Amino acid sequence: MRIITTVIALLLAVAHINAQENMKENVDFNVWPKGELNTAYAQYFIGNSYLAPLDAENGGPVNVTFEPRCRNNWHIHHKSVQVLVCVAGCGWYVEEGKKPVVLRPGVVVAIPAEAKHWHGAAKDSWMQHITYMTKVEEGASNEWLEPVTDADYDKLPASGEMLSVADGEYMQRFNDFAFGEVVDQVKTRLDDHTRYICYLATLLGCQGIDEYRALLPEALNKGVTPVEVKEIVYQATAYLGMGRVRPFLTATNEILTARGIALPLASQQTTTMENRREAGTEAQVGCFGDGMRDFWKSGPEDSRHINKWLADNCFGDYYTRTGLDLKMRELITFCFLAAQGGCEPQLKGHIAGNYHVGNDKDMLIAVISSNLPFIGYPRTLNALSCIRSVESDK
Repeated sequence: MRIITTVIALLLAVAHINAQENMKENVDFNVWPKGELNTAYAQYFIGNSYLAPLDAENGGPVNVTFEPRCRNNWHIHHKSVQVLVCVAGCGWYVEEGKKPVVLRPGVVVAIPAEAKHWHGAAKDSWMQHITYMTKVEEGASNEWLEPVTDADYDKLPASGEMLSVADGEYMQRFNDFAFGEVVDQVKTRLDDHTRYICYLATLLGCQGIDEYRALLPEALNKGVTPVEVKEIVYQATAYLGMGRVRPFLTATNEILTARGIALPLASQQTTTMENRREAGTEAQVGCFGDGMRDFWKSGPEDSRHINKWLADNCFGDYYTRTGLDLKMRELITFCFLAAQGGCEPQLKGHIAGNYHVGNDKDMLIAVISSNLPFIGYPRTLNALSCIRSVESDK
């Protein structure tokens, strides 16, 4: 019993950490084991589930993994209480006669004895929960009942729609503003395709991974191609670093794969390690003018290598790729920089670069206005101030 108590305490502690740091739909099986396919109880499940006992010798907790849409049948635990601790992903606990409970990392549910219920994953998310039995009385048993029908299951929202359940009034006002009032203001300058490209770049810049997951499917529906999505993420590496980009690359791959898009995509690379510096310099000239032609060999000797890297890595490795033209690449760079804040000198430089490739002041104001709901007023006003400053310098 001491072992089980210790394991449960650790489960609750880690689940709390997950709730703070890992509120995402994908499941990292390096954290909680997936276990073996649940064949013993497969007849009581729709979809595949997996079992990983955590203290099998003592009959302790079991980690249960549900694939998207997987759920168990309605059932009852007689003369015992079941405890669920969600540790990853997103799913549902539904008890007859009560409102559904969203299972997110850190959520704990104690299921009363004799309560008719079911639990499983959301329709677009894996889910893992730890389960154990307590207050077990003599004669305890499980009674398996009818399956949860698709008609009833599909009434529950997908993981990306959960806020509409828990925070419906707030989300209605946000959506009315972000996708109503704001879109009406900018629609003469931004078509849906460009607007969603800018959303994705902005969410990378401000590290809005959950909102990125929610908007990427809609961006694809609006005509943003998988190649364009990948190019946005790849180019972000030069402005955000891999430390901040990797979660977005992972999310992108998961969403594209879920839509049946085979990876890897066709290569968009046009340079070699031997010619990337020269090609990168030409891209810099295309964005900022002929004054950039010798920039790669300028600056103090002890940091001159960074200016060279700007030519061969930032521009030579990314801007020379196909999939996005220079005009769009400068526009998403504007979004990266405005959204992350604290890099106003670089933002001013790329505002000038946007002007050089044909994205004028009104276009940039439309973009920053469109992005405001996702980055807030301070960073929006800072970006607007940078635009004004560049205008005055002209």
